[in-house]
Amino acid sequence: MKIHPPPSPHRRRARVHSGMILLEMLMAIAIFGMVALGLMRALMIGAQTAIIAQMELRMIQKMQSTLTEYSKVQTLQEGAYDIPATDIDMGVAMRVQVEKMDKLLNADGQPLNDMYHIMVTAEYENFGTKGQMTADTYRYANLYKTQAGAVTTN
Repeated sequence: MKIHPPPSPHRRRARVHSGMILLEMLMAIAIFGMVALGLMRALMIGAQTAIIAQMELRMIQKMQSTLTEYSKVQTLQEGAYDIPATDIDMGVAMRVQVEKMDKLLNADGQPLNDMYHIMVTAEYENFGTKGQMTADTYRYANLYKTQAGAVTTN
């Protein structure tokens, strides 16, 4: 029969110490995982914000371009015009509304004839939510018409 000597206090401390190291490692891994998860969420939100900003910039540029195009035609006609969304526009659909303004007066009370209100509305989808932006202008109908005939001098 072999008799084993009782474990020394130094050996007992080493076992407890090695168990504490394992626990410390598990805690460090858990903390690192939570920090990494938080950073990933922050990066994802930053990426979504950049995409939204880019979409809004493109939408504003397209709205300005469309408003300029429809406000500078030679002959204005009342009506609504739909411009469907394409892949190039990142899914932005446009609607142009041209309305003749009746009973419009200037500051002196004089009637302003042949005035039109041109309104461009852009509709888009923003990560599952629908959004809308609007731009408008007013235009005198005869502003871009060419004059028939030439002035002659005697």
